[in-house]
Amino acid sequence: MKARWILAWAGIAVCSGCSSTANRHLAHRDSKRLDAAPSVTRIKPVDQDSVESPEDIQPVSHEETLTADTVPLVNELSLSSGIALSLSQNPDLIAVRQAENVSSAALGVAQTYPFNPFVQIQATPYQNAPFGITGTTYHYVLLMQTIQLAHQQQFREEGACATLNSTRWNILQAELQNVAQTERLYFSVLYLRGLLDLAMASHANNQELLRTLEKQLDAGQATAADVVMVRIDTRSTHQQLRLARANAETAVRDLKRQLGMSAEDPASITGDLRSILWRNPASVSLEPKALEIEIPLETATEREKMMVASRAVSRPDIMAAHADVDVARANLNLATAAKTPDLQIGPYYQRTLDGTSFLGFRAQMDIPVINNGRPLERQRAAELAQRLTAWQQAARRAELEAKAAWDRYKLASEAIAEDADFRQSDLPNELQQLETQFVAGEVDIVRVMQARTSIIQNQRIYLDLLNELAQSAANVTATTGMPVEELLQQ
Repeated sequence: MKARWILAWAGIAVCSGCSSTANRHLAHRDSKRLDAAPSVTRIKPVDQDSVESPEDIQPVSHEETLTADTVPLVNELSLSSGIALSLSQNPDLIAVRQAENVSSAALGVAQTYPFNPFVQIQATPYQNAPFGITGTTYHYVLLMQTIQLAHQQQFREEGACATLNSTRWNILQAELQNVAQTERLYFSVLYLRGLLDLAMASHANNQELLRTLEKQLDAGQATAADVVMVRIDTRSTHQQLRLARANAETAVRDLKRQLGMSAEDPASITGDLRSILWRNPASVSLEPKALEIEIPLETATEREKMMVASRAVSRPDIMAAHADVDVARANLNLATAAKTPDLQIGPYYQRTLDGTSFLGFRAQMDIPVINNGRPLERQRAAELAQRLTAWQQAARRAELEAKAAWDRYKLASEAIAEDADFRQSDLPNELQQLETQFVAGEVDIVRVMQARTSIIQNQRIYLDLLNELAQSAANVTATTGMPVEELLQQ
């Protein structure tokens, strides 16, 4: 009986030692803190090497996530309300956010120490002693616990933390791209609506002009050739109107699908592309919000290039690539630690036929003769080098994309500034003035049609320039993480 009590206390001691060690380790790691992850529209650089524990990696959004059932119904959709709806209702974005729960659960798995002792019991009730020796039933009890000697759990936790960090950065990148795509679709709606207005005004003017010519033809004041020419042009503008209306309706449906809304939703898109005021590129602050030190540069061009590159490398997808480097580094450390075999140790109790009792311990360890772990270690090292290269090249690509997007915005802004005196006029009134001059006999039908074509063409070019500026602004958001509000005049 005494031996059994000794065996029980020895097993408790082994189990308690392993558990307390793991708890101390987790408590030490949980005591460390990091900075919170940034929001989607204001990207803030984060030191990925400081990621230590899951509590240090803040959730994607500190606000309550809205669903399609909780988002209030809206009658009018502006740019800001459209972005808010797309972040809360876009189906693809909602599905992407679920990846965070999976990574969080994987981190919980990594934090669970493999404290799974096993017990082995053997007893032989039937015994045939050859020499007639009698005694108790032969039996033994073995309690074993696997102990990791090379801190494998630490590296598993580091890998899981980095994976969770990468997942959250990827969600932020998906949100950023969602915002940029919403901006593109919203500006496309306004642009195509402007083209529809031009087509409607042009067609209405042609119809009125055709009616006037038909009356003059009946009165003998116009030729049949003039009437035929205007009638053909009216048919052409009618087809253009149908096409413009179809394109505008398609753009609205695309935007509503992006917002997670039904195409039959009565909400209307507000805004006019011609009334949006954009800031001059020289007045836009390119310095990231997290930049706390002054960087002395010789020229404004060098500073602009530096600031654009700084915003680009702090994009969520670049930070996710950096987190993938941390994952690969943790996997390499784990592969290196796996070269040290685990130790299985525990108390042992045995009682033989003749009544002799044995109490001690038993240890077991693999001998790495053929598979010493080096092939896996070399593979993990190659994966780390691959992730490093991917991160560096992704950062370089992000810099080039951001610089190209910013240059495109500058060119579009300069194109608008060159025609600073040109403003969108009241097109129907201008066309009405031409018709009045024609009725008064001041101009002939050919000059009226030429003037009308010139006016329509000028208005369309102006709309094209505004659309190019708006689309370039959306591209700046996608490549630098800069909110579109920073490019708009308040």
